[in-house]
Amino acid sequence: MRISVAIVAVVMAVSLGGCFEGPAGPAGPAGPAGAVGAKGATGPAGPAGPAGPVGPMGPAGAAGPAGPIGPAGPAGPAGAPGPAGSAGLHALHEASCPGGTCEFTCSAGETLVSVTCPGGGVTLKSDSASCSNTPGPAVALCMKQ
Repeated sequence: MRISVAIVAVVMAVSLGGCFEGPAGPAGPAGPAGAVGAKGATGPAGPAGPAGPVGPMGPAGAAGPAGPIGPAGPAGPAGAPGPAGSAGLHALHEASCPGGTCEFTCSAGETLVSVTCPGGGVTLKSDSASCSNTPGPAVALCMKQ
């Protein structure tokens, strides 16, 4: 029993000891800083910022190679008829000259304007011509007056 009385006395002394405390003393000096802790997990990304201003235009690039020739386009519409041609010339032609002589005579209302006798001579008259010493061919042109 003595032990129980001793225990009760100790408990009472400790319990009552807290009731008679005096005023708190001044704070003691701060202790040394502790060690740095481990790095924490990365937080979520923040919202995107506003777009920046447009930059200056860069220099022009080099010209590329020329492309292939394209297909031909469709044919255009037919043109208007042209003016009537001059019907003022009339050709006379002899493929060969028998005996080496060819005679050319223009029609009425025509004038002889040219005679060609390869390898031969030409004799001109007012409305006709003759080729001599030629095997042919021979050509003459007559023009309407």
